[in-house]
Amino acid sequence: MATYNFKKQAEVYLFHDNKRYRLDVTEDLSFSQTFTDKTYPQKTLHAQYKVHDASCIKKANPANFQFTVPMITEDSLDTIFDLLVNYKTGTYTLDTFDLYIKFDNDVYKLEKCVITNGTFVIEKLQNLKLTIAGEATKLLTTGFTFPTTGIQSYTGGSGTMQMIKYLQVQIDGDPLSSAVYKVSVELQNSVSWNPYETVNAALSSGTLMYPSEFTLQKRILSGSVGQYITSDFDTKVQTVAQGINIVIKAGESSSQGFHFNLSDCSFTNRLSVADTFTQSYDWKMNDNPVNLGSKITLN
Repeated sequence: MATYNFKKQAEVYLFHDNKRYRLDVTEDLSFSQTFTDKTYPQKTLHAQYKVHDASCIKKANPANFQFTVPMITEDSLDTIFDLLVNYKTGTYTLDTFDLYIKFDNDVYKLEKCVITNGTFVIEKLQNLKLTIAGEATKLLTTGFTFPTTGIQSYTGGSGTMQMIKYLQVQIDGDPLSSAVYKVSVELQNSVSWNPYETVNAALSSGTLMYPSEFTLQKRILSGSVGQYITSDFDTKVQTVAQGINIVIKAGESSSQGFHFNLSDCSFTNRLSVADTFTQSYDWKMNDNPVNLGSKITLN
């Protein structure tokens, strides 16, 4: 009788710089890899009855993964934050890592991962969260050894969650915190995988070609701030601005949590009329710092 595998809460381990880190993740974990199907006609002068195209599968697309990490007071999750924000040491590209996803009876490996998107989840009186999405060269189910050494001291499930008890938002010198009802910040790392087709791999029977190297094309840091319109906050409705500073602090206190200190930003302000009047600042950073670690910090 066949048995079925059901998705259960996974243990996720990040392996980087010869160290293994345990990550607590929420249940929205997902990962997959697809392959390119190249078709060609089979009909010939001598075999006109072959009306179906044949298929040849030689090329793998980059694997995809996504998960959400609740932020904790301990420094055990600094590594995933640094991999999102900072460049690889001495370069202007992103560093890579391996992910191991462990269930009761199965272990999967995502090889040579790179983070392509990071969303900072900031909701009042909720836990700070960081949603990570990325790509990898391979999704493996066999043929690897699960690392059992080099684990970081944090073992998962024992961290102190950071609640958003403190929220400060300042746009163009105006403090908005008291009337703000939502804040979002997103960092996009646009990567392009280099062509990886080779003559030998294309001719070899049963050989799949996987991506191996990528280049960082550009980075986009943007977000929005939603605010109720009151008599104190109505001067920038339906306006635009450039070259402004944006400061956002969210966490347990003024010294703990996500800190964004952004310069040379632009925004558009949009009015929305429903049961209450609200305005939305949709902003983007135009500054080009050497490293975003000087603009975004996790305390």
